[in-house]
Amino acid sequence: MCFYIGIEDLAANAMIEMLKKGGQRFLTYDEIEMYGAEVIQILKENGEKAVLILSRENTDALFRNYSEFFEEGDQNGKKGIKLKAEKEVDDLIQQFRGYLALDVLLAFMNQRSVQVLGV
Repeated sequence: MCFYIGIEDLAANAMIEMLKKGGQRFLTYDEIEMYGAEVIQILKENGEKAVLILSRENTDALFRNYSEFFEEGDQNGKKGIKLKAEKEVDDLIQQFRGYLALDVLLAFMNQRSVQVLGV
């Protein structure tokens, strides 16, 4: 089986892990990409195939389809994804974790992938 991981799942799960550890509500695109690379590596080590689906088109779709959750932001001159003020970790979990395959969920929550985020 091959898992296809989109920017929406990547950003939401990175944000969940950041918020659970008291982190900020903003992630740069570089941080999200590094987190995704680590998630893919963890899945690969567990014998799973996975592909990240990251493109400007998919990012634009994220902001269109999940505008109640995310907006593009800028922090210290770096662009990224910002979680809107009215949304909390439970909202993200309810929207973005219920349908994930267990292997993917565990990779998102793995200490190695979370460390990439600096928390």
